[in-house]
Amino acid sequence: MVTLARDCRAAARMGLTAFCGRLRATRDAAVYVVGLLWRHARLPGGLLLLASAVGGAGTPVVVWAVAGLVNALAAAPQQPEAVWQAVVPWLAALLAALVVGGMEGAAVAYLATVTQVRLEDAIQRRLLEQALALDLATFERPAHYQRYETAGRALGGLAQPLRALGRLVGAMVSLAGLLVLFVRAHWLLAAVLLATVAARSVVIGLASKIRVRVEGDTSPLRREAGYWSALLASRNAAPELRLFGLGEPLLGRWQRAVDRYAAESLAAWWRVQRHDVAAHVAQEAVSWAAVFVLLLLALGGALQLGELVALFYGLAGFRGLAWRCGYSVGELVQHWGRLAHLRDFLSLAPEPRPATPAAVPRPLREGVRFRGVSFIYPGAGRRALAGIDLTLRPGERVALVGENGAGKTTLVRLLLGLYRPTEGQITVDGVDLAALDPDAWRREATAVFQDFGRYPTTAGENIGYGDPDLLDGLCAAVGSSPHPQPLSHKGRGEFVPPRIVEAAARGGADELIGSLPHGYATPLGKEFDGAVELSVGQWQRLALARAYLRDAPIVVLDEPAAALDPRAEVAVYHQFARAAAGRCAVLISHRLGSARLADRIVVLKDSRIIEEGNHESLLRQGGEYARLWSLQAGWYADASGIPDGGHGKSTAIEVAMEGNGDDGVV
Repeated sequence: MVTLARDCRAAARMGLTAFCGRLRATRDAAVYVVGLLWRHARLPGGLLLLASAVGGAGTPVVVWAVAGLVNALAAAPQQPEAVWQAVVPWLAALLAALVVGGMEGAAVAYLATVTQVRLEDAIQRRLLEQALALDLATFERPAHYQRYETAGRALGGLAQPLRALGRLVGAMVSLAGLLVLFVRAHWLLAAVLLATVAARSVVIGLASKIRVRVEGDTSPLRREAGYWSALLASRNAAPELRLFGLGEPLLGRWQRAVDRYAAESLAAWWRVQRHDVAAHVAQEAVSWAAVFVLLLLALGGALQLGELVALFYGLAGFRGLAWRCGYSVGELVQHWGRLAHLRDFLSLAPEPRPATPAAVPRPLREGVRFRGVSFIYPGAGRRALAGIDLTLRPGERVALVGENGAGKTTLVRLLLGLYRPTEGQITVDGVDLAALDPDAWRREATAVFQDFGRYPTTAGENIGYGDPDLLDGLCAAVGSSPHPQPLSHKGRGEFVPPRIVEAAARGGADELIGSLPHGYATPLGKEFDGAVELSVGQWQRLALARAYLRDAPIVVLDEPAAALDPRAEVAVYHQFARAAAGRCAVLISHRLGSARLADRIVVLKDSRIIEEGNHESLLRQGGEYARLWSLQAGWYADASGIPDGGHGKSTAIEVAMEGNGDDGVV
């Protein structure tokens, strides 16, 4: 017996703790939503809550008016004039309450829509600002995407918690008014009814909490199913899916992800429904008991006929309000779980910045130096770079070569300040790179990455994004019309900043732009109607032009000719040689012929630098570079082993270098 009593007390404490926890969760959800309303939609949000409260007051007024009406009819004399004189005030109160209740629904729906639009605009901007402010390493974490996805779901469903908050306010006002009427009948009756409302709210809140947890747990499955779904309907993947008959295998992967998601969701739903059925049965039992108690009170003379009828009516309304209150609490708890993800995402620490940044050295004198630099991607088990010691000097052209995964792109991103070293230090003219303002340092560099941007805007804007200061004038000239007027630097009567024209020429995009129907004003991409889609190589020329637009002391090209034909590739390296003159230039390329453009070649393998030197010295060493060179040279040899064309060169780049001499490339 002692053990049983102790277990009962422990269970009661646990139940009380859980109840208090859910109350805190509901309170926190309501406080957060009210805070959002106060900051971003004060007027419509305040009117929304006021309208909900006024509408909620209608229910007890109706009950009160019905009681007065029945009592007036029962007590009035039989003369018609006296009857109407007695009932008109109650009829007027009843009409007012019904009209207000009818208007409240429309007003709340409109105000919730206005409030949602304002909140979504403000919070969507805040989400995007946060995404821009985060350290690039954050994007390497899978949890980042889970937070962002769940935050986006919370943002897209802001109307629900807003309406839930309004319903909760209205229901609480209605319940308060009804409880006053029931207290007049008997205080214990009011207390029991209040307890049933609280129990119903707790059960629905628990169910919502389970749904939120399952939603978070199944987020990877949703993302997986969404990925396969998008791939199966993708334009880019369509040819390969049909050629290799991948439709059925990939559809099977989608189906397995959907089945696992459905199984976990349905299991959680079954747990929820068991609690809900129990709460529903308990509520109906309490309602029946309340009817019985009211009859006893009426038979004992404690209630008049009008009060009895009105409280019967109020009891039916009480059942609806209990459901409404519980449902609103459940919605708030459910959306609080999503809003918590939104808050988690918005609370992520932005990219670290020095409190008092040092001045960026201008011009570079000593260059950029890596001292014992190592880097590990978040969640990775091995180092992407290990113990890197390297100096990049002003005016020097450096080629980074090595097999995939050797760490070339990671090194470049550390150079640009996009990542911070896990170990070691990077200095700029002796100043720690971490002491510089990241944005100020990045303005000192320009780059073309492997995954370069393809912006669904005009050709001129695609180049102008290399220097945002040029965009205002350019966008004003181009306009946002779906049928833009021609815009060109000559022959078409419009103005393009000369720097954009020059960058287009340096990047080899001027001929492409001249062939477009509206020149620099031609919208590009496949996202919008009327736009012109480009090939990968044509997009890459625009990316090169965008990089050359910025007159920066550091130039980085990461596989700049990967999507270009041999003729265009030769032109790109000619342009790179000219653009790199007097700058610190870093080139990443798997085509080792292009490495001969560099003053120094740095060979990486297994995350470390293993060789340095120029082309001839590295070949004499007979190490990794020589091995890679011989492998590539074999592709250009004919059956007799003589290199293609008899030039004794391994690539079109070398042939071009030989034909143009030092004036053209080196």
